[in-house]
Amino acid sequence: MSRLILLMIGFIAGWLVKDSQWLSSLKTDLAPRKTSSPTIPLHEDDDTNAAPSEAGEVFPDPLEKLKGIGPASKAKLNEQGIYTFAQIAALPPETLNEIAGARVKAEVVIEQARELAG
Repeated sequence: MSRLILLMIGFIAGWLVKDSQWLSSLKTDLAPRKTSSPTIPLHEDDDTNAAPSEAGEVFPDPLEKLKGIGPASKAKLNEQGIYTFAQIAALPPETLNEIAGARVKAEVVIEQARELAG
């Protein structure tokens, strides 16, 4: 029984000593930080040397709204830097088929992207 009491006292003493360090690290971890959400630079063919702030910033569109574009095709498009309906609308059908695969009906997808891009 005395061993159990000594064990409990040891745990409590260790917790109290560690608690002061843990509490200070917890305060720093939970302190609010200023972070900005990452934005995706717009890729434009005519000015490849422009900085992202000059070219503008783009927020990704939900590409799955396009008929024939699923999660796998979206991932392939994102790997190539294509995130918006406007970027898809500007692609030639052959390029879209090379990126997303031959199963995608490029003409239909590009037409839908033009409509959704506004």
